[in-house]
Amino acid sequence: MLKNVFEVGDNMHMNIDHKHDEETDRLWRKSEESPFIRGLKSGQTMAEVMSQLDSQKVFEKSPKVLGCSDGRCQEHRLGMAGNGILLSEWELDEFVNKNKGQISMVMSHEGCGAAALEYERKKKAGESLPEGVVTADDFGIYHSKNLAKRLGAEYSHTKACDMSGKVHNERAIYLDGKSGVNPKAIPGLPAGFICSGPAMGLDSSYMRKEIETLASIALGDHGFGERFNKDNPLYIVVSAESEEQLKKLKEEANKAAEKFNGRLAVDGFLAK
Repeated sequence: MLKNVFEVGDNMHMNIDHKHDEETDRLWRKSEESPFIRGLKSGQTMAEVMSQLDSQKVFEKSPKVLGCSDGRCQEHRLGMAGNGILLSEWELDEFVNKNKGQISMVMSHEGCGAAALEYERKKKAGESLPEGVVTADDFGIYHSKNLAKRLGAEYSHTKACDMSGKVHNERAIYLDGKSGVNPKAIPGLPAGFICSGPAMGLDSSYMRKEIETLASIALGDHGFGERFNKDNPLYIVVSAESEEQLKKLKEEANKAAEKFNGRLAVDGFLAK
């Protein structure tokens, strides 16, 4: 009897894994057809590819909503991994001081990878967790609610069923120097993480940490994983308001990319 139960359990696990792999393969093939990916693979620079797309729409609106970097979130937003859950206490204080009154809403979401990573880090380090926090989702919600209160903003939570699928389908990390990058505004851009830290006054050391965290999610089992290699890298798409800012952000992104052995590629463009 126990043998049959275990066999059923194993078969269910195999079926779930198989469906996950099928969905991941489908999403990868779909992303390969995007004009952005095809253009870069043909040897064009990121600036050349963006000039051929209707890139002005990517920055048409300036959002006042802060949400997770997660590319499956639907809202046009300023993005930070876990809504800044990776920030140290003093970095969080600085962030609040710089952005209080500029953000109208903070949105957390179910199944946040950054919250899970920070939750596990704190547990392993023996650091205390807030009262009532017993899961990674609890921790992400606690952090976002507290941040919303400090910013004088409203708070909202998104369930997994309201996001675009269970598989992380990001092919890019959009490093947002202009404020308000919206890759969903034009169909030619692939899904990607949104990092608006540079536009919200976060320093380079934090941005490297955030890029490394998001890249580890994309290159892991919940993302496209081993499909990323030197020929098919995870792209760090830098958008900037000036040549000086573009150069600086590309330098920082390249520092973050070094530890991934060529599986990340950095380039950028001037946002208009």
